[in-house]
This record gives sequence, structure tokens and C-alpha cells, in this order.
Amino acid sequence: MSRGAHGHWPQQDAGIVLWSLSVAASEWQAPDRLTRLCTIPINGVLNTPWDTASFAMEARILRPLLWFGLLEHRQEEIEGSRFGMRHFYRKTGLFDRFLAFDVQLEAAPALRH
Repeated sequence: MSRGAHGHWPQQDAGIVLWSLSVAASEWQAPDRLTRLCTIPINGVLNTPWDTASFAMEARILRPLLWFGLLEHRQEEIEGSRFGMRHFYRKTGLFDRFLAFDVQLEAAPALRH
């Protein structure tokens, strides 16, 4: 993948993003919401005047998953806009059949004296 405005972000965290999508994308969600729910932000993402993070997430994660049939896409017209569309994504049944996660969380830390 080419380097964009944020370098290799969010590809470098693809495992975390995919696991997060497995939880967050059961219902239709906009790319900006999925970006906030499923990625680890970096300073370059947080300090921009425009929402470039959603474009990076859509280009590097969501669209490739759509091409492989792991996500579905729908769009709605934005009222009062000739060309603008709102995009939404959600998991397909194939997502959970293709990707499985065995996440083990660390136990609560004990006092060490």
C-alpha cells in the first residue's frame, strides 16, 4: 500500500482494527464512526483540520474488506448536495466465518510487595 497523509496508519494496527470491526460493525456504521471505534489514533490524525482519518480508514481497510465480501456497503444522498453521498458499512456473514479472534485479556494486576 502506498504512503498517505498519515504514513502507514491504520494498516500497522490491522489486527486491532479487524478485531474491533468484528465487534463494532454488526450494524450499519459510517466510516468516521468506525474510525473512532476501531483505530488507535496518532497525533497526525488528531491534529488535522479535516477528517483525513476516515478517508485513510476507508481506503486502506474498509474498501479492501468490501472487495473480498467481508463488508457490505450502502450509500445515501446528502440532502441539499448534488454530488455528496453518505457511506455506511457493516459486516457480512462471511466476516465472522473468515476471521476468528481468540483474545485473552491479562488478569488484573496483583499487589507486588
